[in-house]
Amino acid sequence: MLDFDPEVMAMAVQDGVLEHVQLERGVFRGRIAHTTAAASRVDWGSYALSVLARGDLSPEMVSITLGLGGCGDWRVHGQTAANGDMIVFPEGGEMLVALPRQAQWLSLQVPRARIEAAGLALGRCLEGSARRMVGVIDCGLRQTLVDLAPVLAPQTQSSGFDDVAISIAHDELLASLFGELARRGGASDSGAALSPGERWRVIRRAEAFLEGRADPSVRIDDLCVAACTSLSRLERAFRETFGVSPRRYLMLRRLAAVRRELLRGDPQMSVTDVATRWGFFHLGRFSQEYREHFAERPSQTLRTQRAGPAPIQLA
Repeated sequence: MLDFDPEVMAMAVQDGVLEHVQLERGVFRGRIAHTTAAASRVDWGSYALSVLARGDLSPEMVSITLGLGGCGDWRVHGQTAANGDMIVFPEGGEMLVALPRQAQWLSLQVPRARIEAAGLALGRCLEGSARRMVGVIDCGLRQTLVDLAPVLAPQTQSSGFDDVAISIAHDELLASLFGELARRGGASDSGAALSPGERWRVIRRAEAFLEGRADPSVRIDDLCVAACTSLSRLERAFRETFGVSPRRYLMLRRLAAVRRELLRGDPQMSVTDVATRWGFFHLGRFSQEYREHFAERPSQTLRTQRAGPAPIQLA
């Protein structure tokens, strides 16, 4: 969407009706991209001029909104907010947000059950009023947004991805946002320690769940449910056992799956096809990660297998 059109903008927000009022003079330019998965929806937008967005949000999903950037302060329900702050709205919550000029924002809608499955405590938000969680976007979340941008905010209408790719991208984004919410004080048990026995039970349950999954999409909240624990305790168990976070562990499993496919040397296969099938959408980032981990480029892996084994040299 390039021109200011309140009707189009209202349609872009899931199951809610929002009114947009232009707050400053000038020719408005804006863009909204939205994608829908089975249990979530993402809106990603940018506006050239300051606008007021007001109305009711989805009656069935909690809305997590992140201010990515803008020239000036945001105002949320009459209170000042800043770039990097997160605003969490309950189901059917009211939005009254004044966005600054050059604002960029991301909004994800997700059922309450997925938040509760991760053991996140959002306090007042889940009781009926929006909750503002102050903070600066950390480098991990920023990198996730960059990696997922080709799917969640494509530059052209023709750069479409299938439902599986969109679902994987949504789950990656949600896992990253859950981690950010926990970091900003949304974890209900962030200070609780894990005993060695509990840590082992969490890991074994998580491993059993992962061993039964052959597809690339593994939801972090499903992993919490399978391990009978919260996100913060799952995080602690993985870091203490494997030295990496659950999200990093899942990414390494997908990276290994890509390598297994490339090692087959299928002549009909391309690196791009395999990478996107396993949830790597930012191909430059994927290639760098692959090269750092396996000490060769993914194209080298594929070429080596297609060339076949080197001939045996006889004396």
